[in-house]
Formats: sequence, structure tokens, C-alpha cells
Amino acid sequence: MTALLGTAPALAVSFGNLNVTPRGPQNLNLETGATDLPQGGTATDAKSGLKLVAAQMQLQPGKQLTAQGATVTLRQGGTLKASRVVYDLAAGTVTATGEVQYNDARFQNLRAARMTVFLKGGVVTAAGDVRASNPVLGTPAVSFDPSTMQALAQAPVNLKQGSLKAAVGSGHLLVTFSGPRVLRATNRVDSATLGRFAPYLK
Repeated sequence: MTALLGTAPALAVSFGNLNVTPRGPQNLNLETGATDLPQGGTATDAKSGLKLVAAQMQLQPGKQLTAQGATVTLRQGGTLKASRVVYDLAAGTVTATGEVQYNDARFQNLRAARMTVFLKGGVVTAAGDVRASNPVLGTPAVSFDPSTMQALAQAPVNLKQGSLKAAVGSGHLLVTFSGPRVLRATNRVDSATLGRFAPYLK
């Protein structure tokens, strides 16, 4: 069965909490309600402070926005770039895959196979051969909580910034920041802290 398509001019549209401004025409599937933006555009979410600019976008009403060649700017100042980004409206998450790169005041050139931003609290989680250039970091997964200025990394993990060096072969490494710099790092992580990060480091 052939899908019914309608083409609309490039006008801003509301999509849940998002305000989407297409760069070109919009192709609406009249059967599913999905909208394709083949030339991409800009999506902003005033509630979470998110801004997404992408080369292509697909909108599924009430469900998700999928974008290719995307750059996401977060309220706390982080910038996330990836080949593919999915904004799950119900879950309140932004998941990036493919050539993922993240930068903010604390992490420079952080790369991973996958990154997820939890918009409600601003927690950022990176997983899959995570590497960063400053601080120098290598870990299977790390989660950063801006409300506490702490990051929890899964072992095996190596961390270096200036004279501070830490290497953990098992368990976790808790990293505390003061501004853009690492204040301290410890492998002594209490159960309350592990519990706080558990929903993000699954």
C-alpha cells in the first residue's frame, strides 16, 4: 500500500515541547502522521533548554524526533555531535550514536559509541570505549551529574589531569569537579552514591 504524502512549506511547527523550524519543505505521511524534513532544520525545547540542529529530521507525533548529522546544545552548556540522534519525548532522553563527540566546561573531546542525555536532571552518560582528552580518560562508561559536579566511571578506568592520576581495575571511580578542573578522584564509593548513579549506568 502506498503511503499518502503531503508537502508543506517550511513553516515552524510545534511538536510536543519542541518548536521545529524546517530548513526546507516538510513531507507529511497522512496515514501515520509522521513528518519528514529532508533538509533538516532546528528544534528547540524551552522547557529543557535543548537546541538541536540537524541535516535531516523525522518527527513521529507524541513519540520521538530522529535526526541525522545533528548538533545538540544543552542548557548546562554542553555540545553533543553525532551521526544520529533520537529524542524520546516520553522518556525525556536524547540518545546519540555514530561518531559521537561531547564537549563542555569539564570534558573536552569526549568520544563514545553512545551517549544519552537525561533532560530532567541534565545527567549525561557515555558508554562504549569512552575516551576524553581533558581530563585524559579511558573507561567503558561514565555518567556526569551537573547537580553534584560528580562523575562516576566504571572500571577499568584511567584518569589524568595535571598531577592528578587515578587508575582503577575493578568497581568504580568517583570524580568530583570544582569548576572545570578535577578536584579529587576516589575508588571509595558509598552505596548512596552508587544508588544515585544506578539509573544512568545500566
